[in-house]
Amino acid sequence: MDVFHPLFFIFKTMKKLLIIFILIFSIKGFSQDSYFLGKTNYCTPEKAESKKNFELGIKALQYPEFYEKATRILVLATDKDPKYCDAFFLAGYLLRLQDKHEDAIAYYYVADSLAQNKAPIFKQNLAIEFMRFGKADEARKKYEEMVKYFPTDPEGYYGIANTSIMLADYDKGLENLKKAEDLYKNTGGMKDDGKYMYGMLYSLKGSYEEALPYLEDVYSTYKKDDNYLALYALSQIKVGKSKNDEKLIKKAKNTYDKIKDKPIVEDISKKLKEEFS
Repeated sequence: MDVFHPLFFIFKTMKKLLIIFILIFSIKGFSQDSYFLGKTNYCTPEKAESKKNFELGIKALQYPEFYEKATRILVLATDKDPKYCDAFFLAGYLLRLQDKHEDAIAYYYVADSLAQNKAPIFKQNLAIEFMRFGKADEARKKYEEMVKYFPTDPEGYYGIANTSIMLADYDKGLENLKKAEDLYKNTGGMKDDGKYMYGMLYSLKGSYEEALPYLEDVYSTYKKDDNYLALYALSQIKVGKSKNDEKLIKKAKNTYDKIKDKPIVEDISKKLKEEFS
């Protein structure tokens, strides 16, 4: 394909939209733990100075103006203490905060390898970076490792459900989201991002009647999210037509009017146009 053909740019734009769409759930479902209090290390540093540098990096998280300097210190620590997984991870985390994602993923990868399946937070951060680059298969592997080694942690199941949006195995996504929901009950219950994901997975699967209650439930939270409104409009019109519900059909048209000229993920946009043409 000629890379200057306009269809190439449309494809790239739509792919980027899809990745952003999915990344929402990676971030919103992302519960960082007490690790960032600096009291946990998954690897033992060989040098006392390395631990001090790690602690400096933890403190620097509160001060964006020090991110770059703290990163340099941690990178130097990894050179001097190459088995200290926590220094690699924190360097990667600081790089991510500076939007240096390609560098971040490299440090996360080494950290996860060195930790030898002891650090769920390393796997989760690495998976999120994979999702950022559209590597859903690689992210899925990390989330499956979380489920294998940390079966009581809901984040692994939630992550698998998230990857299902891109990998299109929606039943698997729903199955894992239900497991995550059951485990989230131990920590206060599932939040709106999980309900939205239920609505999305059901809608993408074509089960619009099941999707609609979830999407309605989170309207106040996501009413300014164009992709949410697209799925909401699609579910409304599908259910409205199937039940010959004129009131719901009218609501669907009102929802669609808010986003009909907005850039929406291609597959959803096509279905909307077919329903509202």
